[in-house]
Formats: sequence, structure tokens, C-alpha cells
Amino acid sequence: MQRLGSPSVFPALPGASTQLWKCQTRYRHPRRWWRPRKWGPRRRDAWPTFEISDLLLDLDAEGVKGVRAFDSQLDGVPESASALEKRKLRPIKARVAEFEKGYEECQSSFQTVSADKFHPLHISDFDLLAATLFDSPDTRKMTDGSLCDVNDTATHAGMLGSVLDGNGIPRTIRNNTSKTTTYMLHRRRVHGESRILSPDSDDQVLLSLAFSRYATFREIDRLITRIIHTPEGCRTLSTLSDELYLSFKRLVPEVDPLQLLSLLNNLLINFDRHGLHMSSKLLSLGLWTSLKCQAISTAHQYLERKCKCEYLDKRTIHYILNTLLQTSITSNRSSPHEFQSNSTTRLTTLFSLLTGYVPGENQPTVSLQSLISHKRVKSLCLYIECLARLGAFRTLWHQWHAIESASQAMDGIRELNSGFVSAILEALDKNRNVRTLARSLEFANATGQFREDCQLDMLAISKSADILALPENNKENHDPTPDRIRQQEELYQIFREKQIQKAMPALQAFLI
Repeated sequence: MQRLGSPSVFPALPGASTQLWKCQTRYRHPRRWWRPRKWGPRRRDAWPTFEISDLLLDLDAEGVKGVRAFDSQLDGVPESASALEKRKLRPIKARVAEFEKGYEECQSSFQTVSADKFHPLHISDFDLLAATLFDSPDTRKMTDGSLCDVNDTATHAGMLGSVLDGNGIPRTIRNNTSKTTTYMLHRRRVHGESRILSPDSDDQVLLSLAFSRYATFREIDRLITRIIHTPEGCRTLSTLSDELYLSFKRLVPEVDPLQLLSLLNNLLINFDRHGLHMSSKLLSLGLWTSLKCQAISTAHQYLERKCKCEYLDKRTIHYILNTLLQTSITSNRSSPHEFQSNSTTRLTTLFSLLTGYVPGENQPTVSLQSLISHKRVKSLCLYIECLARLGAFRTLWHQWHAIESASQAMDGIRELNSGFVSAILEALDKNRNVRTLARSLEFANATGQFREDCQLDMLAISKSADILALPENNKENHDPTPDRIRQQEELYQIFREKQIQKAMPALQAFLI
């Protein structure tokens, strides 16, 4: 057999010729330096099979060193005929294993939530509604990371993502509303949601432990909202009012006051509907929270219910008056809520809380006027300053004579009247624009009857609410200057007038 490239295939050259053929020319190549072999991973145990060519058979027959017989120690083990099929199935098996792992994780999460009867991540009707609305064209899909971030439970979207993860709803179907809601309904049927919404009397201990175990406001809010819709749930929550108070008190520093007030209002409404009792501690918390949120009408309702439960001490009344004076009169323009930024509504409801006069009602309601004792000079001065800041001078005249008639036997009546006058002057110094109310033609109108004069004051407050709600002037004059003493004496003579029809024109001249 003749090898390719042997000299016999080249044509013969003349003897005198020195020209070489291209195949006879040797080229100088750059020398490659020897490098030691780097020991890496061992060779594969299986090599793909291939068809041996005739050329290799020829080379093997001629004894070429580069071709040798098969050696299992050097060449490995030839792969089987089914190895190719196994390689094709490898990604499919990996996908199946990943799916089974996800399924086991979902089932484990669902079993953990289902084992706790009062777990806050149980699926509610609000969760079904939220899952449906998240798929609307104007909102992002639920598969978006910002909506399903389970670590951000402070938002509604983050809490919904936690609910879906806790109940084993796969993330692969959350971009489809129909599949998501169907899966959620199936989880509720498996768990038996009707049993959760109607706790028995034996479950009070479990519910009490749940309130102490869960540390975030969102979790407690979800737990209360799901239970309170049934009479049995309301009775259980009414029994555990003190435990609820302890849970809320722990969360007060970190929770938004408006969110806490909304939950307390929900409790109060449902308790009243079923004729159940709300503890005095929860009523106090609702009163403080509503004052912090400047929800004056809500604070009035909590105050009325609290007065039916217990007697208010002087510290509580002093705190209420001081909070109203500091936060509820001046407007907060940056507030996004209308009940805080609307000066007319806020100041008229504040006047009702102070005096008990409510338009359209024949009987007066519980008010701060009925709770203040004439012996509590500090609280009385705060009450007078609140009325003066509102420009309710007719009501101030009635209050003066009510104090004077009730304090005939008291010692230091002159000192009490001096504090009364000083409180009015301090209110005028904080908002000097109150004096401009005296320019109105209706300022001197008065009837001499308390309710009719309260009605006139409320009408004046509603007309001049923007002026009354202007920011305070921090520069106050407390020095007993001769001008200050003269103003105090003039006000004293004006308010001690027995007829209000004479006192109001004199007060109008004093303010102008």
C-alpha cells in the first residue's frame, strides 16, 4: 500500500536544476517553549463513541506510535447506547425536580399556616378582592417584585404577597387573576374558613396568645378584621379588650395614628351594633389617638362613652384641653386628609366639644364644660383660652356669669376672674387677627339665652374659620405693664356686665 505524500508521487527534477517544489520546501517556524502540564480534573469516565475510519486502521496496521489499541485505564469506559437519551432527558428531570421542590415548599408553608387557627395570613375576602384589583390595566402585575416583596409587610401589596406565599400560592400563576383566585378559594375550602371566623369560647386563650405573639400592627389588624364580622367573634374580642389594649399600647410608637384610629373605630362600631362592652382602656386609647389625629368629632364620641364608664380626673381633662389648644385650632396645610385641613369643620366640631352645643339637637351632649370644675383654675383657664381663640365671646360671657354665680361662697373669686381675663388676653396675643372679627355688623348681636348665643357663635366661627386658624404668634406679653393692667381692668368691667346686650357693644369697642 502506498502512503500519501511519499517521494514516489513527486515528479523527477533535472540534475542541473536547483528549483524545489513547494512540497519540498521546509519553513522555519517559531519555536514554542515547553511548558509543564497543569494537572486539572481527571479525564472523563465516558467518551462518546465514533466510527473509526480506514485511515486509522492503516496507521494502526503500520505500527504508528500515535495510534494504539484501546486501553480502559487511559481511554475511559465507552458510553452505553442509552447515554444520548439520558442527556436529552437531563434538563427535563431538573425541571421536574425544581417543580417538586417548589410544590413541597408551598405545601409546607400552607400546613404551617393551617396549623394555627388564628394565624394572620389566612386568606380573607379582602385578599381575594385585592388579588383581583392588582390585575387591572392601571396596576402592575403581581409577579412584579415590588408588589410581592414578602419583607415589606408595611404595604398592602407586600402583605398580599406574604398571604399568597404563606398559603402556598405558586408564583408562576400570579400573573393570571383567574388562576390565582381559584387557587385561593381552594385553599380556603381545604382549611375550613367558616370555622375560623366563628371562634368558640374555648378559643379565647388561643386568641389571647395570638395577640401577644404577633408583633406587627398589620398582623393584628388582619386578625381582628377577620374575626369581627361575626357575633361570636365580636363577643370574644369584647371579652379580650384588655389584651387588645396591651397589644395596641406596644405598637403605638411605631404605627401610624390614623391606621390605629381606623381599627379602633371599627371595633367601636361593631361592638355598638351587637350591644357589647368596650373597655375603658380602649376608650382612652381611642380618645388620645383621635386627638393626635385632630379628629375632633371622633374624640367627642369617645369622650361621651368614657364618661359613662368612669370619672375623668383633672389630669385627663387638663391633657385634653392642652392638646386641643396646641394642635386642633391652627390649620395643618400639609395634611392630606380633609377633616384635618378643613378649618370650618374642625373648629365648629371643636366648639361643640367645648360647649356641648350640636346644631339640630335639642339636648346638649357631654362636653368639656360639664367636666370642668370651677375649683380647677388651670383647666378652667385653658378652657377659656380655647373659647377665646375661637372668638366665642358670647359663650365666654355666659361662662363668666356661670362661674361667678357658682363661686359666691368661694375664696379668691377675684383671683379666678383675673385668670379668666388673662386667658382671654393671651388668646388675643397669640392670634391678633381675632380682633378683626369685631368689625362685623353681627358681632354685637346677642339674645341672653345660652343655646341661642352658642348658635350665633358657631355661625361666626364658620364664617371666620380661616382667620381663626392662622398660625400662632409666639411673642406673648406676660409683663404687668400699665397698658396690660388697663386692658385687664377693662375686660373685667365688660364681662361683669349683667346684660349681654350691653357687654357685647363694649367688647366690640375694646377689640377695635
